[in-house]
Amino acid sequence: MAAKPGPDFRWGALLRASKPKRVILPDGTVKVIEESTDRQDLELIHHIRDNNMGVIVESYKDVASAWQPGAKRPRYKHALVDLAAGYIDGIACLAVDRLTRRRDQVRPILNAMEEMGGRLFFLWDELDTASDDPDTELRLHELVARAEREAERTSRRYKLVAQHRARKGLHHGSGRRAYGHTRDYRQLVVPEAEILFQAAKEVDQGRAIHAIVERWTRAGVPTLEGNGRWHQKVLRRILISPRMVGKREYEGVLIDIEYMPAILPEELWQRVRAKLLNNPKRGP
Repeated sequence: MAAKPGPDFRWGALLRASKPKRVILPDGTVKVIEESTDRQDLELIHHIRDNNMGVIVESYKDVASAWQPGAKRPRYKHALVDLAAGYIDGIACLAVDRLTRRRDQVRPILNAMEEMGGRLFFLWDELDTASDDPDTELRLHELVARAEREAERTSRRYKLVAQHRARKGLHHGSGRRAYGHTRDYRQLVVPEAEILFQAAKEVDQGRAIHAIVERWTRAGVPTLEGNGRWHQKVLRRILISPRMVGKREYEGVLIDIEYMPAILPEELWQRVRAKLLNNPKRGP
């Protein structure tokens, strides 16, 4: 270990950032709310301070889960870079599952720690790689295996919920209002539905989708977030969605949602969808 445990030990705290949610207030304004994890973060910070374990010189927050393969965790990578550069001496987490939930990552992580002379500390799991306990690595493997099993069970549960809702002909919302529909998907937001219909007709007639969003941006057409900057990918994603014809797609099959009004005629939507899927255009 490059640095000895003590009051001068420099920690990097690996924290979990919540994904911001956008809420539309009664007056039509949009408020961004971030689910707070501050109390949990403070528990880790206070423990390190109160037990004279050193100082936290940097914190690294990522939104992505430590379980999903290929998840983008840039701040975690920054922590490893800072460790290699000697800016921090170790990485502290509330629990092992904040670092990883995959068993195949344990050995590479330990290899990196050993190569850099770094230290790992997990408060809730009472695990510190600076200890003399010969079973530390075994415990780390066991804790990660448990976290992986829990993540797999959670994933299966969400999939079962989606399957159940699909079979009942219900939408599976993301928690935010979809452009063109009210939050409960039972009514149209008429001004939004009208411009989506107009955009679909223009695409059907051969107009490039990036030209449409550029015109909307110049005209200040409000987005769902309330600003006036439109992106091609956003409009494309909206127009190819089965929601445009009051349906949802499950395992390649379109399922009618009885209470969801269509924004586009199905024949128009099928033509537009085919064009956008078969001829993707690059743009903003």
